[in-house]
Amino acid sequence: MKESQIHKAVVAHWKALALPGTFLGTIPNMGAMGQHGLTKGLPDLIVIGPKLHGYLELKTESGKLTGPQRDFQALCEAHGIPFYVTYGRDEPIKLLEDLGIVRRAA
Repeated sequence: MKESQIHKAVVAHWKALALPGTFLGTIPNMGAMGQHGLTKGLPDLIVIGPKLHGYLELKTESGKLTGPQRDFQALCEAHGIPFYVTYGRDEPIKLLEDLGIVRRAA
């Protein structure tokens, strides 16, 4: 699966099974190449729920963080902000279930 397909699947899953009081939002930053308002290294999603707030970076099965993404992850960790990196389609959905952001699929 391409990262864009994973992204669409995760957002669709949240829309279908979101628990009350949660939010999952896309950070539209793909291909930040110096455009005004875009910053290299920002994660794909912001996640807010009763137990946490943080960021989620989606990767393909063989994907790797870029240097700017590692820098942003380190900044988040230095300030106690959760930053998750998941691989493939199923791993981010399981994480959202474990974090209480979505109901577990039947």
